[in-house]
Amino acid sequence: MKPTLARIAQGLVWLNLLVALATVIGSGLLLRGVQNLPLLDYNRLSTLMGMLCVLFGIGASLLHMAYTQGWRATLWLLGLCTVLAGGVELIGTLTGLPFGPYEYTDRLGPKFLGHVPYVIPPSWFMMLYPALHLSFMLGVPRRLIPVAASALLTWWDVAMDAAVSTSRVNPGAAAFVYWFWDVDGAFYGMPLQNWLGWFATGWLLSWIYLKLVPEWRESRALTPLAIWLIQGGVMAGLAFWVQRPIATFLWLAGAVIVSVLAYRTAARSRPVSVKSVPDT
Repeated sequence: MKPTLARIAQGLVWLNLLVALATVIGSGLLLRGVQNLPLLDYNRLSTLMGMLCVLFGIGASLLHMAYTQGWRATLWLLGLCTVLAGGVELIGTLTGLPFGPYEYTDRLGPKFLGHVPYVIPPSWFMMLYPALHLSFMLGVPRRLIPVAASALLTWWDVAMDAAVSTSRVNPGAAAFVYWFWDVDGAFYGMPLQNWLGWFATGWLLSWIYLKLVPEWRESRALTPLAIWLIQGGVMAGLAFWVQRPIATFLWLAGAVIVSVLAYRTAARSRPVSVKSVPDT
């Protein structure tokens, strides 16, 4: 059963990559005004592709974590992200804390209580699992795992906020907007407070999870790295097309560093203990 979970997770990663490539290439053609494109509803198509990218990512993280950590640990993390991250998002949209004042558009589907799209809380799980996996894989000391995982989680947002959000005050070059900021923040309309909110929320989720489920099975699998890279890469590509290149290059710099460290770790020979799982 476990190898089957890994194979299905890898299949979802490949589907996620195809959707990500189609999204970035298609958006580039559209935003650069290429002539003779098919007559399609590109607004609806971009919404569909965005949803597919998130859903494939959630599915890949869910099944791969079940493969490496077991279903009990996986459901704990999924439930924690759904309840706690979802609650923080709801508070954020109502009060502006801890991320800053923002409001979701309708591009991510129906919203809980009219404020937070239902797909948002599990998307925290989608990226927190790879962040935790990479933190353990890279040998970060146990006490610093929540710090490292929250930093990797927040790095995704460096590209994402530039790609799919903008300020109502100064919309700039935004194309497909998933949420609006009600201030004109310092980073393409985003207030820098947002990154502090991401880091604090990621740290809290990681810290509580590791208190509830302290056992982590060692794995050198690279599938979580692929999930992290694809989800960040599609946002970096979109940020570039909407003329926000600083976000693109910042994310790329971090992605190269993380990838090199992860590949070196995966290539390093070491014995596999009874608490470890094979690479996949």
